[in-house]
Amino acid sequence: MNLRYIQFFALIGWGIQSELLAFAIPIAIIWEAQFLIRHRWTLTQQDFYRTSDLTSVALIGMFIFLYLNRAEYHFLITLINWLPILIFPLVIVIAYSTTERMTLDVLFYSLRRQKQEIIQHWDMNYILFTFCIFSTATNKQDYSFYFPFSALLITLALMRIRSKRYKLSVWILLLAISFLAAFGLQKAQRESHLELKQRAQIWLTNWVQQRNNPAKYLSAIGSVGQLKVSDKILFRVHSPNNDPIPSLLQEASYDHPSGNDWSVMDANFTTIDHLDDFKWQLTNEKQVTDKGQFTNKKKAEHQLDIYLEFYNDTAIVPLPSGTTLIDDLPALEIRRNYYGTIQARGLVPSPRYKIQRQAGQNFNGPPTKIDTYVPTRFSPLISDIIDAHQLKSDEAINSLFRYFKNFRYSLYQNEAAKEKPIQYFLQTSQAGHCEYFASSTVYLLRGMGIPARYVVGYSVQEYSDLLDMYIVRQRHAHAWAIAYIDDKWQVVDTTPGIWLDEEAAQGFFAQPLFDLIANTSFMIQIWWNAQKIEDYENSLYGIGAILSLILLWRIMIGEKVIIKKEEEETTFGNSLSFGTDSPFFGLEEQLQKRGFTRGKGELLEPWLSRIGFSHLLRLLPRHNIWRFDPEGLSPEQQASLAEDVAHELDKLNEDLPRNS
Repeated sequence: MNLRYIQFFALIGWGIQSELLAFAIPIAIIWEAQFLIRHRWTLTQQDFYRTSDLTSVALIGMFIFLYLNRAEYHFLITLINWLPILIFPLVIVIAYSTTERMTLDVLFYSLRRQKQEIIQHWDMNYILFTFCIFSTATNKQDYSFYFPFSALLITLALMRIRSKRYKLSVWILLLAISFLAAFGLQKAQRESHLELKQRAQIWLTNWVQQRNNPAKYLSAIGSVGQLKVSDKILFRVHSPNNDPIPSLLQEASYDHPSGNDWSVMDANFTTIDHLDDFKWQLTNEKQVTDKGQFTNKKKAEHQLDIYLEFYNDTAIVPLPSGTTLIDDLPALEIRRNYYGTIQARGLVPSPRYKIQRQAGQNFNGPPTKIDTYVPTRFSPLISDIIDAHQLKSDEAINSLFRYFKNFRYSLYQNEAAKEKPIQYFLQTSQAGHCEYFASSTVYLLRGMGIPARYVVGYSVQEYSDLLDMYIVRQRHAHAWAIAYIDDKWQVVDTTPGIWLDEEAAQGFFAQPLFDLIANTSFMIQIWWNAQKIEDYENSLYGIGAILSLILLWRIMIGEKVIIKKEEEETTFGNSLSFGTDSPFFGLEEQLQKRGFTRGKGELLEPWLSRIGFSHLLRLLPRHNIWRFDPEGLSPEQQASLAEDVAHELDKLNEDLPRNS
């Protein structure tokens, strides 16, 4: 089969498998039309440069498009899918020009500045064929089509350049073995990839469990040295109606101390029914009063937009106290546990979710007996502190703030804090990070008979003028205590307020530059998401059409020529048999007919030496250039080789009959 048809079927197969048939059909028609239209354009090198530049602009535009729409499109898979579309302008410009091959400087800008003439080139038809086969492999739903389809097309393409010294049956058998080996290797590689991916996910899950496990929190209490913090921006918070911004966003709360860590006694979750797609009401229509009773009187609700993308299927949702409604959270299910922790399942990436909240409310469940439990190893110390500092339950919060007044915030702990970190913190160093303050506060509250819990989440303090919203960094992760006082849960955060400045002082000097880049990218993404899909798709198609028409107009006004019929054979279909018309093959054929058999895989040079025709080696350099060098021989060199071969054939016909 002529490879022009193989390329046609490769394009159609790519369109079907990649679900881009609307692009594949016109591309295939334009490709096939070059063999029916005899007009060609004499394009200059500048015309090829313009086409290449247009392709580069399209590639950059595709990168930007995929980045802004990364929640909807898989970046790498989509890029591979669209490769034939990107490369097609270059292929078709070559096909309808008088130039057969494209020099490397067309795509490589660095080569354009060279003073020497660029003679290295490539055949863009091969690249289009390869991209079609490669892009077809990205289909996720149907793998059964790809292997036989690609194997058949590759076999037909290679058949035209197969060595004639091997029988067709042997060649097909070897090719089949190669395909089966490749298939087995790919299958083994895929299974290994899936196994490694699963193990990596398990490892990553265990590593991030500290912040994403509603049943257990692994603290850094007891770690020595400097605690590392990151300036990376995790999410942003905005109030669309200029409502007050809550200073704390809760992820999870815990009631049971376990060593230096915290866990929950009741790990069960209750599924929350959604009101609509991606909308969940966290309370009934009746509102909970401070006394735990219900009233139909609805309090004023504040709105909040949280710009946080979830990249895991399951995650804890950071929320302020008193959240009553979650909207635009793309999850299949929302669950809540007894401690007010909200967990989303079946999440897909989305730039933001919206909430409504009522100030002053906290939806932690009522206190239980465990909320007053103090581990035995801490009981004597906690009792001594309460007695020595006259901490009173009726003014518990004020008493605790007076007690922690002279404590310092520090991310560093020495070796002495390793064995008994809480005791060392309270008795000796009086310096630690928020986890030390939160745990100690819970124990002191419980020692005074006040139910208390350990809470983790984020502090919302840093305002960005550029965005007109608050940004939350990884170092803004925070821990605090809540106490059940006056029949409601109240925040008791004894960590010195200077902790934010202490951590900010350790920031990287170039962080403002990184923030500018990240926030600018964020603003572009927000603007992009606000556009209607049909609007920007039509704009992209319009821009692409205008640029293509300008390029087409530039080409059309160029000089045209009409190619001869015999020149039509110098196309993609016959270029694969390049150099097979070397006259040396006739000499080789005559020698084999006279009984000088050439072994399978035997090179010409050792063969000629073995059969006693070493004097023919002088012809091999020119034959090899004719056969393998895309530049080939000049007409004079071709004529010289043909003359020398004819002379050797005459001598062969004269000498061999006498030697037979």
